[in-house]
Amino acid sequence: MEIRVRQQKGIATLEVEGELDFSNVERLQREIQRHSEEVVVVDLQGLKFTDSSGVGMLLSQVRLFYRQGRTLKFVRIPSLIQEDLEVLGFFRVLEVLETKPNAQ
Repeated sequence: MEIRVRQQKGIATLEVEGELDFSNVERLQREIQRHSEEVVVVDLQGLKFTDSSGVGMLLSQVRLFYRQGRTLKFVRIPSLIQEDLEVLGFFRVLEVLETKPNAQ
């Protein structure tokens, strides 16, 4: 997995390429947590594969950001990855967190 970072006016954008799985999930988690900007955007356009550990980590980071009053966004999700995330209920969890920020 490769992660490129762009920063501008209170927003950090992480561009992720390759595969997100149990072997490297902690690397992306550390990179997300390293940024103190109000908004962190994870650009998934280059993502080829993610497993359940990757999805779980992304959801845990979203919860953490909501508790901190910050925003973690996911953009340019490839259609195959988006379909998998929909099946796993990823977007439903995001909706619940947006309507109930204290949801665990």
